[in-house]
Amino acid sequence: MSTDRWPIWLRVLRPDELTRHRMRRAILEEAAPLLAARRDNWFDAVAEWATILSPVAAAVTLIFAGLALRQAGTAEISETFAAAPAVEELVRHGETVPSAFGRDSVPDLDVVMTVLYEAEGP
Repeated sequence: MSTDRWPIWLRVLRPDELTRHRMRRAILEEAAPLLAARRDNWFDAVAEWATILSPVAAAVTLIFAGLALRQAGTAEISETFAAAPAVEELVRHGETVPSAFGRDSVPDLDVVMTVLYEAEGP
């Protein structure tokens, strides 16, 4: 079986190796001045590098923004937890602390609401 993908009726028109070599050389000779002119233009070189480096710069910017937000969020959370009241302060006088909370636990609104809902009953 032949690995040639050309249809049988078109194989007679296929150029031989010498003709292909001549065609390549002629095309390169015609394209050489255009390629040289393109190489001499510094703006094209800068534009090409910009298209390559723009996604890299965007990715680096996103990474730094994410790190900055994480750092700001960590500082904000630590300030919030430092100012948060103890669990015992949230419970009315005479009531017991629900078993979902330990002595050193920080109140979480979801947990508080769940415990209150379960304590109230339907």
